[in-house]
Amino acid sequence: MGLFQTIHLEASKRELQFLVIGGLAVNFHGYSRDTADLDLLVRQELRDKWIKLFSKLGYKLFSDQPAFCQLAPPKVGTWPVDLMFVRKATFDEFFRFGITVEMFGERLLIPNLEHLIALKLHALKHGRIERYLKDYLDVEGLVRVNQINLRQEKVRELFLKYGTLDVYEKVSRTSAQD
Repeated sequence: MGLFQTIHLEASKRELQFLVIGGLAVNFHGYSRDTADLDLLVRQELRDKWIKLFSKLGYKLFSDQPAFCQLAPPKVGTWPVDLMFVRKATFDEFFRFGITVEMFGERLLIPNLEHLIALKLHALKHGRIERYLKDYLDVEGLVRVNQINLRQEKVRELFLKYGTLDVYEKVSRTSAQD
């Protein structure tokens, strides 16, 4: 059984819900980029259960932040896992509007395009500087390949709510459409 099947099975046994985010979700929304880890969005109050699940699978916690943790794989060649923790209300909204995709032989949920962009904008606003370029390129690429009209007030509001005016203006310039 592959990693994705194992995670899905073990999470289901424990009634733990998740969405696949990060590079894998970006790829499913049309902007292709390499990724070297599995990013999952999970409920904050279930943090300990998720860490216990991955510990059972042989993962080791190596970075632990309030809203984020990173888990090292049990062996070389296995995907590292990053968990992003969000409040129940946020998770429920993402889950409710999530999109089911087939990923590595398993049917999994990813955020819809608007929610994925909101996550990326939030990361740009509050994230680590070493990730800035990757997250920026994801946002710019998602806007471009999905032909999102940045002149729409709803889109501008999304950028200002989760990101910054500076990011909105830069993406507007770099992804300008005729």
